[in-house]
Amino acid sequence: MIGYVDVQTSPVYFYAQKTSNFGTLNAAIPFDLLRLNVGNAMNTSGIFVAPKPGKYFFSYSGLSLNTALGGVELQVRTATVDWSRIGNAFGSVNFQTFSLQANLDLAKGDQIRLLLVEGTIHDTDLHFTNYVGHLLEEEIIQ
Repeated sequence: MIGYVDVQTSPVYFYAQKTSNFGTLNAAIPFDLLRLNVGNAMNTSGIFVAPKPGKYFFSYSGLSLNTALGGVELQVRTATVDWSRIGNAFGSVNFQTFSLQANLDLAKGDQIRLLLVEGTIHDTDLHFTNYVGHLLEEEIIQ
């Protein structure tokens, strides 16, 4: 019987943090720490690769630098489409927090990244930058 009852799947989830400022515009945001990386889908270069098809949730929060704006763009890359924008988040000067969240239906091999599009992300060993993602529901019928 196919359905939700007694379906076993391997989990996929990560929790990534930064420990220093990042200001390289139009570059994927790298992460110094992978606190969790079950399923090994996330890497420190900041690229998440979906290990299986399904519905995923991603959430990012960060802090803009006190002297500059901060802006990130969540992007997806599929087998047929190069990097395309899913959403944006912006913070103004004076250490303002900003965040974004997304639920996405991904195929196996689709990639997700956060791109710095404006300013600088502020961080220290206090970990103001937090990025999480997890598989909500695996697509078991293709």
